[in-house]
Amino acid sequence: MQKTYSIFKNGKYVNPFGSTNKTFGDMVSYLWNRPKVLPLTEHEKTHVHPVLPVDFDKIASDYDPTTTIRSTWIGHSTVLVQMEGYTFITDPVWSKRCTPLPGFPAGPARYRDPPCSINDLPKLDFVILSHNHYDHLDADAVQQIGNTPKWFVPKGMKAWFKSVNIDNVIELDWWEEATFNDDLTLVCTPCQHYSQRTMTDRYAVLWGSWCVLGKHKRFHFAGDTAKCDVFNEIGHFYGPFDYSLIPIGAYDLNREFMKTFHCNVPEAVEIHQQLKSKRSMGVHWGTYLLSTEPLLEPPTLLKSESAQAGLKEDEFFASKIGVTTDIIG
Repeated sequence: MQKTYSIFKNGKYVNPFGSTNKTFGDMVSYLWNRPKVLPLTEHEKTHVHPVLPVDFDKIASDYDPTTTIRSTWIGHSTVLVQMEGYTFITDPVWSKRCTPLPGFPAGPARYRDPPCSINDLPKLDFVILSHNHYDHLDADAVQQIGNTPKWFVPKGMKAWFKSVNIDNVIELDWWEEATFNDDLTLVCTPCQHYSQRTMTDRYAVLWGSWCVLGKHKRFHFAGDTAKCDVFNEIGHFYGPFDYSLIPIGAYDLNREFMKTFHCNVPEAVEIHQQLKSKRSMGVHWGTYLLSTEPLLEPPTLLKSESAQAGLKEDEFFASKIGVTTDIIG
């Protein structure tokens, strides 16, 4: 099987998967014309999609690193992971809005708060970043976490981190590998998305998914992605995975706009299968208002689509915010 490598041409990364790029005008039109999404009711906030206090006693308790990966959903694509004796976090975002204009009521708003503060977290050994969109790269969170953990980021992002005084950074191209303490191997792997942080820097840096490979366990974080056969490549070269984080939200009822960037739930189930993942958790839902599907539709669809695909019960599951899950096997 051939690996799909990144393409850097004329100062920009090129999406190698043949999808149609959306313009700034397309984005404005989408945001202006999309229908309103009904807010959560008080019953839904309390009983269906609550924010639960993090069980830090459980997080601090021992687990068997040969059999267990421990996972705590903080919200959106932010997950605290404990694996083979190390603690790391994915795409740490705590901001109220995903916006380049802090303090202004612009950008996607958070409708479920984080279950804890950054200061509450246990010591982090490293952080993995999928891309530079504001709902995945939060400048305040980055600076608060600071230089103590190692930051693993896609190619080209080190300069941004240096601009906010973070220099403990390793940047990787697709399929490049780095080791952590000679115990873990981290691999930046492809996905179908894009990068942009300002009006003029679209595709200026790379985006990606990530593998964390230990002596006993294998973990994959899909980042943000559309349906893409590259996950067959990742599953072939690095699978099977014991645990994966796969996006299941922000797919939009009108697929024409979002299908270039975000998978829907049936496609997420396909990615789970392509990765040969033993267990997966759905992320990238339930936190920010990014598109037009009903707010609680993704986990409901995940159950029905998983059953239709013949997955075991809870093989691919959705968590409540703040809950810690032991993935054993």
